[in-house]
Amino acid sequence: MTNKKIKAKITDFVFLTILIFSLGSIPGMAAEVDNPELMAQVFAAAEADLGVIGPENTLIITDIGSPAESYVFLDDFYSEFYGRELLYTENLLVVQNARNAPLWFAFFNKSSGNCTFIEVSYGDENEISYQVTENIDFDALSKNEKSRAAWNEKVNSTVFDGREFAILTISNGWATGNLDYELIQCLELHNHFCPGVSSGFVLANWMEENYPLETGVSYTVFSCPNWCKEDVFVKRWDATPGKGGIWVSALTDEEIEAIGNSPAGIFVVTDKNAGTMQAVVLGFDFDIVSAKCGAKEDDPAWVSKYLMDLWLMDRENWDEEGLVTKIAVIDIDKDTLSEMKRAGVNPYEVLGLLNSTGTVNPPVDDKELMDQVFSAAEEEIGVLGPEDTFIMTDIGSPAESDFFLNDFYSEFYGRELQYTKNLLVVQNSRNAPLWFAFFDKSSGNCTYIEVSYGDEDEISYQVTENIDFDTLSESPESIAAWNEKLNSTVFDGREFAILTISNAWATGDLDYELIQCLELHNHFCPGVSSGYVLANWMEENYPLKEGVSYTVFSSPQWCKDDVFVKRWDVTPGKGGIWVSELTDEELEAIDSNLAGIFVVRDKNAGTLKAVVLGYNSDIVSAQCGAKDDDPTWVSKYLKDLWLMEPDNWEGLVTEIAVIDIDGDTLSEMELADTNPYEVLGLLNQERNVSTQNMESLESVTV
Repeated sequence: MTNKKIKAKITDFVFLTILIFSLGSIPGMAAEVDNPELMAQVFAAAEADLGVIGPENTLIITDIGSPAESYVFLDDFYSEFYGRELLYTENLLVVQNARNAPLWFAFFNKSSGNCTFIEVSYGDENEISYQVTENIDFDALSKNEKSRAAWNEKVNSTVFDGREFAILTISNGWATGNLDYELIQCLELHNHFCPGVSSGFVLANWMEENYPLETGVSYTVFSCPNWCKEDVFVKRWDATPGKGGIWVSALTDEEIEAIGNSPAGIFVVTDKNAGTMQAVVLGFDFDIVSAKCGAKEDDPAWVSKYLMDLWLMDRENWDEEGLVTKIAVIDIDKDTLSEMKRAGVNPYEVLGLLNSTGTVNPPVDDKELMDQVFSAAEEEIGVLGPEDTFIMTDIGSPAESDFFLNDFYSEFYGRELQYTKNLLVVQNSRNAPLWFAFFDKSSGNCTYIEVSYGDEDEISYQVTENIDFDTLSESPESIAAWNEKLNSTVFDGREFAILTISNAWATGDLDYELIQCLELHNHFCPGVSSGYVLANWMEENYPLKEGVSYTVFSSPQWCKDDVFVKRWDVTPGKGGIWVSELTDEELEAIDSNLAGIFVVRDKNAGTLKAVVLGYNSDIVSAQCGAKDDDPTWVSKYLKDLWLMEPDNWEGLVTEIAVIDIDGDTLSEMELADTNPYEVLGLLNQERNVSTQNMESLESVTV
């Protein structure tokens, strides 16, 4: 892949002057950028329609970074953004989107209610391809039948290219000044605002209040039945499918009625300190929201859903009797938890419930903490410059850490660092500490810093270690020395993640689109690399053209799943990924290298295909250069290095089966009681596979 050179303008937050610095290459780009001024054109076009874009009245919503290769514009985008004194937490929402989505921007001015929507094309030519300005003030649009009909007509004509509901609800919710930033963070992943995601926010807060996320406590979510709520748990608790934090399946109407109390899911609370595991079964009643929010029966969906969201934004309404109900709390063990994860097993049956005989912390006062962190790092490893510095942090994930985001980016951009070249903000759990790792590739030194905040804001832990992989792995003595530091958790348990990601970044060959997947997965391992290989295989053989989408049945589950969530926007809350486990016997009966089922929907052709893929990790082990007696941090990193080279991917992926299916079959595959492979006739021979229009059972390599 060719390197691209992007000219970036960086804002110095102290003097508010524009810093112009030398061109830097970004690895992993596939085509030259002909017009580095495209972002300047976008902002100028918005200002021509809306007036000055300032911090008091502006919200920008965009999917930049998600569409293929759109990350090449990130540094220019942030240069324009910070050049107008806008703030990350106050004026911006970067939503996740599918790889084959267009690159778009919505600029909203809350004082006028006007919104300018812009799409751009890029590649051979970089230009604004579509632009429109509409007034989207909710009160004005919903005040009478005529105004509603007028907006309905614009929705039907997709005036914002199908994003009318998302832009309208998010913008108006933000304009109230009451949209919790921690809910906004969930909207980044879910990419629209609806009562489904609001209900997830209520449920998440209920869990944290009643089963606090103290040190040593974690949640495992069985999101069954599924609806938009799941994306809150993925974002807020780092309960990603790839890390086994969320398991997704559906229930029939009869099962929902049999369980009662409008079941919302099972939240398994593991307390390592107490040695306990409890399955907390909760319900959520939307009827209460509908009755209380002020919506009328004949309201269009964009009115009723927004009114429900407004009602749910008010925390005082969360105490409404019956909104959240505790259906059951059951003590379980590890074997029960494992059984609940299996494909074809309904977790409510395992628990005997079927067929059975947050207080917000006060804001901190000291805004100098980020300056202390950066200064402490520079004292240890020298000047933090764009050529040699890589920063990893989980800022924004730990509870209330979003307070420091604006100060963090002020320090970051004040040092002429670049978003795509020098930074990886990883997702983490709400009860995790706030940490930073500053890596200098010229020396191999890494300064790890944790901070405490609340009553006092201070650096609570700091250590500097040399983590150059070649140095650490060169001899039995050096390996033993690092193993000792691993055992002592010198980086508070993050040694593997920091070591592997930093060293891979230092090679200059770590594809930025893989880096984006590491944001969600928060560590680098052969499991996530395998997902990247599988994702690229799917896109090559079943291209993501307009009208094409994937639904993933991740069974068996491993780290690969987080790649699909990030790259294709197949979040659990949008019904894009369904997660379950298989027994060893089931794996052997289908294919020992089984990786999952990828359902390809082509709206243009009117087809649904279930593509069953395998992945051979033995090839990686044999070819990567790792030895049998290597510690895991050595062997896994060598596997990742080998998998970073696309030329090595040949033969890793096999096409086990391709089966034409219909909508009813897809719905059946989603049910908790069914194993998707049995539905496809690939287990127990309940259906003759040869009659299922299988295109091929031959192994087809990459």
